[in-house]
Amino acid sequence: MTGLLCVTPSTVDSEASLQRLLSALETALVPPPKGLWVACSGGLDSLTLLHLTARHCQDAGWAPPGVVHVNHGLSPHADRAEAEVRRVAASLGLPCHGVRVAVHAGASGLEAAARAARYEVFEALLGPGEALLLAHHEDDQAETVFLRLLRGAGLGGLGAMAPSRPLAAGRLLRPWLAEPRARLEAAAEHLALTPVEDPSNADLRFDRNFLRREIFPALAARWPGFPQRVAHSAAVLRRAAQAQALPGGAASEGAGSLALQALPPGLEARGDAVVHWLRHQGVQVPGRAQVLAFCAQLEAREDALPQLELGAGSLRRWRGALWLAPRLPAPDREGRPLALGRWPFPGGVLEVREVAAGEAPFALAPGAFHVRQGSLPGRLRLQPDPSRPRKTVKALLQEAAVPPWQRPYLPQLWAGDRFLGWPGVALALEDGGEGEASQTGGRRWALHWRFEALGEAKRVE
Repeated sequence: MTGLLCVTPSTVDSEASLQRLLSALETALVPPPKGLWVACSGGLDSLTLLHLTARHCQDAGWAPPGVVHVNHGLSPHADRAEAEVRRVAASLGLPCHGVRVAVHAGASGLEAAARAARYEVFEALLGPGEALLLAHHEDDQAETVFLRLLRGAGLGGLGAMAPSRPLAAGRLLRPWLAEPRARLEAAAEHLALTPVEDPSNADLRFDRNFLRREIFPALAARWPGFPQRVAHSAAVLRRAAQAQALPGGAASEGAGSLALQALPPGLEARGDAVVHWLRHQGVQVPGRAQVLAFCAQLEAREDALPQLELGAGSLRRWRGALWLAPRLPAPDREGRPLALGRWPFPGGVLEVREVAAGEAPFALAPGAFHVRQGSLPGRLRLQPDPSRPRKTVKALLQEAAVPPWQRPYLPQLWAGDRFLGWPGVALALEDGGEGEASQTGGRRWALHWRFEALGEAKRVE
């Protein structure tokens, strides 16, 4: 890209700042979006983001990012800012999308109206899987927290700006929310940037400017570095609000499961959400380091089966969700002859009752059957449907959506040394005699297996 990064001699601190910002940007862009846009006003923050994003894309071999500039027409310098953004984009070889909007102050004020108009442009711009980068930093986050606090915001509002959130068909990313503005200033100096100054930033009629120019300097004199602590508190509150929403609604797929799509982005936020959900389930939670190590594996390939030991059981990832698996005694590999009644096995209860022909599925003519548990060779084949080819037991269990940790506990039906299948999943009873599946007459034995939620099933008299 022509004109990329006009670097001048600088101090070690400014070089370190630039590398720190690049590292945060790289982290935010994992996994890579399908397309990338940078919102640039022409100010110091967004110009720095634009240059470093262009550098990252070039180093990574990605397509160059697009630049979007929204001209609100609220300042005499608005056209000059737009022209400068277009000039910088051209010098870096980047496509630029400039949009002029009409802003009319409503009940919420001019700032809110300008923001709403800006985000309408962003939403119309983003395609599926694309991401938009904004240059908000730690000081901006602290200002947002104070403004929302003064407006009486609750838990969700005090979480302030999120580092990542859905926006239209794509995502909005703020990679530098944990970076102080001083670090951006050092990087901009290192890059010899010449931002366009907006005179409206000095207008104390705007609440954010009043905080920034009148209140924050006094707070910084008394509590140096306070924006970092305020931004940290916002992150904690945001994760708490996200976690609080998980136990109900779409977050839960059923008893003891949590959809991965309900988890917030970011390792720390995911860890907090998982801890909150486990506590809601009444589970004793292990150390935070263990939880984070488990959450770091949630993006592993589909056939990987990460798990987190919980004392009374374990937390497993399977088919796009997290599942609570109880700790069970060893499967009953010896088993027992099949007979009428309710029979406790490790993990559940098998009920065998007499029914009329055709009254219940998984019914068979009485005979000398044997029931046991345990693992089976995945390549062992079974033919539950005479009109269809034989399938491996692994394929049948996958089709029946039986979680891997439950499979050794399914009761297996055997006729001598011949495996017939599992009640409620698949039974091969196509032949006559003992395994007869015909429902044309006589009494039958109906088989029903129920997993118990806790450990070994209680004996049912």
